[in-house]
Amino acid sequence: MTPKLSLVIMFLMSPIGILNASSQCQAGEHSIDGMFLRGHTFMTYPVGLPEMCYFRCEEEVTCQSYNFVIAQRICELNNRTKEATPEDFMPDQRRYYMKRSHNRVPLGSIKELPADTCGEIRASEGEEMIDGIHWIYFEENGEVIEAYCKEGWQKINGEVPVCFGAKDNEYGAFNMTKSGRVKTMKLIHRSGSVHCNPTTGASYWGCTHSRYQGDLTTIITDVDKKPVLPPAYDLKDFGGPEEKPHFYSLPGYHHNSTELVFRTLVNPLSVSNNQEMQIWYGPDMVDRYEENNSGKTCVDVYAFYV
Repeated sequence: MTPKLSLVIMFLMSPIGILNASSQCQAGEHSIDGMFLRGHTFMTYPVGLPEMCYFRCEEEVTCQSYNFVIAQRICELNNRTKEATPEDFMPDQRRYYMKRSHNRVPLGSIKELPADTCGEIRASEGEEMIDGIHWIYFEENGEVIEAYCKEGWQKINGEVPVCFGAKDNEYGAFNMTKSGRVKTMKLIHRSGSVHCNPTTGASYWGCTHSRYQGDLTTIITDVDKKPVLPPAYDLKDFGGPEEKPHFYSLPGYHHNSTELVFRTLVNPLSVSNNQEMQIWYGPDMVDRYEENNSGKTCVDVYAFYV
């Protein structure tokens, strides 16, 4: 080893060298004093200098951020950022928090770093999130699966769309692919349309007869035909002793909207993996006004998990 090379190595290993290298690597990110990320530490290290936490984090592919315990000089490596789980970003004057700024692996992009939901990936990565296949937990803190995420939404069906008709109990069935709590769902039109009368126009989501006044009739239910989205309390009927609720208004959406995004549920819906759900055309669901109905609508189904 030449004397010149030896001096370079000694400088880099010195406190000044570490500080300089660390400050260059952490450009664009700054520590946040008096704060820490709670509940996501997967490894701890005692260190001599705080800047060594940066290099410890760099050595671990799943490290997303770290807390530094000041008095004890302990690094707490985290597998999440404060953006992913803002509810866990807490005050603590004994610590400071630092997000990994260099070569951070995006959440959900590798099997070793699965996300809880597509929504968590969106929160973590923001506008840099790439739509496509991501790794998420199949069950809470259990097995992981690959899922298609579009922004914060998880696609439920595969390549084959879910299709529902307009009469004779021709509902479209699909199965949930992840256990958890769902705050809303959306349907994206793939093909087809339905008619409620030979004289009325086609619709992706309802009946264009003037009696419905633009309201929609596409309803997601559980396996027992209990309305889930919209919930039963949002459904209307025409009045009268034999009428049953089967249509609703959804501001911002109409008969030929390319997608149908339901309102967010006040109380998220608990679902289990492989649980069957159904898509019904309202009149078919309540066995009313369906004799002249025709057609079929095919959709992709997306869920937004909490």
